[in-house]
Amino acid sequence: MPRTTRLLLLIVSGLIAAPGLALAQAPEQRQAIEAFRDSLNRTADTLGLLDLEKRMIEVAKQNRDDPIIHLRLGFLALRIGELSGPEHKEDAGGEFDWAAELKPDWPYPWYGIGLSEVLADEKGISIARGFQQMLGVDPMTRAAKAFAHSTQVDPSFVRGLVELASTALRQRVNSKITIARSALREAAQTSSSANPEVLLYRGRVEREVGDVDSALAAFWGYLDKGGRRGMGLLEVARTQFVLGRLDGQAPYFEGAAIDDSESVAAYRDDLSTIVDEGTLKEFDLVHGSFRAAYLQKFWARRDQQDLRARGERLREHYRRLYYVRAHFRLASLNRHYDITEVFRSPSKDFDDRGVIYMHHGEPTDRSTYASPGLELNESWRYARPTGDLICHFVAREDVQDFKLVESVYDVLGFAAALDASRSGPTANTQQVDQLLLSREHLSPIYTKLLTMGANSPTGQQTAAEERELGRESIKVGTTTDSYVRTFSKALNLRPMTVSVGTDSGRPLLHFTYAIQGSSLIPAASSRGYLYPIHIRLAVTDLKGDGVTMLDTVRTYLAAAPVPPGGTLNGRLSIPAIPGKLVWHVSVQEGEETGIVTPPDTVDVADPSAAAIGLSGIALGDPTIATVNWRPTPDDTVYFNPLQRYVRTSTMQLYAEVYGLAADAPFKSELTVVKRGGGGLFGLFGGKKKQISLKSDEHATGPATIYRRGLGLDKLSPGDYWLELAVTDGGGQTVRRRQPFSVIEPR
Repeated sequence: MPRTTRLLLLIVSGLIAAPGLALAQAPEQRQAIEAFRDSLNRTADTLGLLDLEKRMIEVAKQNRDDPIIHLRLGFLALRIGELSGPEHKEDAGGEFDWAAELKPDWPYPWYGIGLSEVLADEKGISIARGFQQMLGVDPMTRAAKAFAHSTQVDPSFVRGLVELASTALRQRVNSKITIARSALREAAQTSSSANPEVLLYRGRVEREVGDVDSALAAFWGYLDKGGRRGMGLLEVARTQFVLGRLDGQAPYFEGAAIDDSESVAAYRDDLSTIVDEGTLKEFDLVHGSFRAAYLQKFWARRDQQDLRARGERLREHYRRLYYVRAHFRLASLNRHYDITEVFRSPSKDFDDRGVIYMHHGEPTDRSTYASPGLELNESWRYARPTGDLICHFVAREDVQDFKLVESVYDVLGFAAALDASRSGPTANTQQVDQLLLSREHLSPIYTKLLTMGANSPTGQQTAAEERELGRESIKVGTTTDSYVRTFSKALNLRPMTVSVGTDSGRPLLHFTYAIQGSSLIPAASSRGYLYPIHIRLAVTDLKGDGVTMLDTVRTYLAAAPVPPGGTLNGRLSIPAIPGKLVWHVSVQEGEETGIVTPPDTVDVADPSAAAIGLSGIALGDPTIATVNWRPTPDDTVYFNPLQRYVRTSTMQLYAEVYGLAADAPFKSELTVVKRGGGGLFGLFGGKKKQISLKSDEHATGPATIYRRGLGLDKLSPGDYWLELAVTDGGGQTVRRRQPFSVIEPR
């Protein structure tokens, strides 16, 4: 006899031997019911369960008024339904209904009714489900009502409280979250208030309704009462982040190191909203403290790429998650796409607006246009140093399901979009013009489309560019994530980086800058005029791994305000590593004025390499307001972040040659050519050399200083490249270049 069959016979023997008692909800009776459910859950033998059901029905015929028998039949039908399909949902519901009629003041019948409705929602797919949700007659709504009733008849009924809260949190429309909160708060006066699961769900419900402080208290209580530590720490962290606090980092990373399957799955689900399957596979491969270290590196990289303080990007992630669940949640999982809706979202929780919001946060600007017969639509713009993103959304069949489309014309539908963007004036020309006009403040491209007309060759080309912009925005918007710093007023900044010199054997990277006086607002003081400048500089390798992050405030004191045409100049120096590095910076004055530069690259030579190497080139002029660096107390190197020189001045050049032994010979060639064509590093394409200086040199050691003064009087005003090439005795050559401009003296 198979083991499962023997188990089923034991179950039915116990059932026949156990008479119905008048107080089936006594503690020992509840334990018996749960023991019966546990026995059912230990078998997946559907045929055996069906045979058990037949035997129990025969017993029930002899004891029709015994609520315990009907409860057990109901739970048996639920188990069969879980294994085989929703057909047994009706059988389960009928048995629980019968038990509720017999004992309406018992919680278990109502609890069972709720479970049967949850089974119907999970197993059944109804075309009319969306309408049922709106009317409040869908299975999940009925389940919530039943669970709520189980807690009303017995506020200490823990299972009913937990299922009520769980069901309310899963509901997408007509959520019974406030009912769940009331039940949980009422239960606080009963013995269930100390139950960890009740505290866990109370915290989740309180957070969902916006009482975040109460949620945090519940989660700490959950941990204090012995709840699963990994899950409790994650919930504490989530809640602290929603409160805008950075101290959620400690519990977040501590919880990530705990190998609890439920909490690990929750960490994974939270991460899945912004990463691809490849990243999730990496996450799945790490365990314990290595998982925490993986997440620390993951979020630190994003802090650096977005020039944020440690923990800001992680905090923003959970703020976004909380926001999209409140504003962009899908009402139905049954999504349909037309030909213009090219993006197929992996999200089962929120629409495409939520997908973009999770990746990039609050848009810089939004726009919509309402017109009779026009589908609901939105367009979002994200201002970015590397170029704006513009995302278009349309809700066609479901007013709560906005999907991404490539072009604003796609709001009109496929045929009308082709007509509007390629065929010229039509019957809906006025509607098209109003649609474009509503997006005019998002991008100049919509002004061009309005003024050129779609039927002109230039207009058709512009329409193609607008569609390409939307296509690229979908790609970037759904495959990358960002937390771009934005400012209401822009600083006029000229930044520059040069790698020259060393610090404790490591190459130095100098960041120099010039800020136009017209964009500065001084703070008057008794000592003069103050300019507090907040600088965040991030340097990474090409893979995005952090090399260094500098976050500092430099306060400048001036006797008089910087004139509108003048500049405030400064320099920061940081140790780096050899290789091609990526840098970008945010510079701000106060809270509202600032700028973020797009990422740029800089080549950093290795001062300790055995082969010949060349640092970057520092160009400056000691006679003008410039920036200097003192590699030694007796030496001064000048930088000019404006890269602009008067024609009558002498430009100072400083570089270092690496990798040569003392007294080793090398050749140098200094070349100046006009910018605006030709090639690079000797491939100037026939451009005439304005200046060419060659010389034979001898190294003074591992770091040989190369210094020159270069008169500019023979150069006409314009833009130039300065290139320095050095060649060792074996014929190996390395080159560096720097741009500069020449202007006439005033």
